Amino acid sequence: MLPSWSKELSVHNDAIDEQHKQLFDIAGRAYALVNKKATKEEIVIILKELLNYTQEHFRDEEIYMESIHYPRLEQHRERHREIIRDMTNSVMQIRNVDDLKEKLAVIAKKWLLEHIIREDMQIEKFRRSVCQINPSMPKKETSEVEYEESKFKYTCQCKGKIHLVPLALHNKIQKEKALFNCKICKASIQLLET
Repeated sequence: MLPSWSKELSVHNDAIDEQHKQLFDIAGRAYALVNKKATKEEIVIILKELLNYTQEHFRDEEIYMESIHYPRLEQHRERHREIIRDMTNSVMQIRNVDDLKEKLAVIAKKWLLEHIIREDMQIEKFRRSVCQINPSMPKKETSEVEYEESKFKYTCQCKGKIHLVPLALHNKIQKEKALFNCKICKASIQLLET
């Protein structure tokens, strides 16, 4: 039986909490397939959903950690990379449906949910300690609007398309002159001058 998300697991950031809830939901649906008759296609679909959503969540969580100056950001970022790498490697080694179900259970329970319950709670512990030391740090839940403010607007050659770029990527582009291309038009994205 998988644990379910509860308020005790809140990091007091609405966007991250919603993503954690969604991850618990996807993991729960994935775990349910383990003990019932499921086709390989059904399992692959939920695995892809889990992997894609996990990658999106990890990116957003790293932006959040950066915004609160979380001191273990690099270690946490590396743990995210390990989880994605392990998930991908496990899926690549699958030989049959039973093997697929076993990998799905490990991914859902061990890598994702235990990561949220153990490691992500360290982020909240840090946020609380900073709030006590620095009263200017928001004590209330961070709204999605405040969360979005940590993103920068970039354009490409697609008509009317705006790329919302997180602070870490923005810094790489501006300071390290890194190039990132639009997946659609393949053109290098440029900071939108306001």
